[in-house]
Amino acid sequence: MAATKQPTTLTVEEFKARYTPERLEKLLTGQITGRELHQLTGPQMLKMAVDGFTQYEQGRYQEAQQIFEILVFLEPKESYYSIALGAVYMAQEELEKAEGALTNAIALNTTEVAAFVNRGEVYLRTGRIAEAAADFKKAVGLDPKGKDPLTQRARMLAGAVLAMIKKAQAEKANKGGAAKGPAPASKPAAAKPATTTPVAKKK
Repeated sequence: MAATKQPTTLTVEEFKARYTPERLEKLLTGQITGRELHQLTGPQMLKMAVDGFTQYEQGRYQEAQQIFEILVFLEPKESYYSIALGAVYMAQEELEKAEGALTNAIALNTTEVAAFVNRGEVYLRTGRIAEAAADFKKAVGLDPKGKDPLTQRARMLAGAVLAMIKKAQAEKANKGGAAKGPAPASKPAAAKPATTTPVAKKK
């Protein structure tokens, strides 16, 4: 059976009904989301997310960033989009933006391992060791049996944190000063669409 063809443009009547002053006011006051304003379906949103993930995997970070920024605007309460956006920012070394996106994702959903692992790595790269350790500990706590590949990454990075702390303590004892530095960069865990588990990749 042939798939039903979806219209690509709106009629004047449809446009007027969708973008009334009342609906635009609701968007501005937070009563509806961008997705609700544009009346986008779940499959349409998923297609955009898959496209964004594909761009990310291919190293086309600017294109992926644009897609996930739009998705965050359209559905700001969906933590997945913020996790994906944070991964894209990390891949471009925009660590301050990445931290903001990942912190937002955690505020929306405190059970996402990817958000804690990636934000922990942001902290690690910027020398914020205590914060990194806390995020890795939280990630491991969310998956104590290590079923998620990201949990294994969190354990590995936690080990790097411990080594850095011991090194800093030793240098402080020997020289009276602490040394700290960012961890080596690796490709962050991309938030994969649907219900699949994102897998961390290294450059």
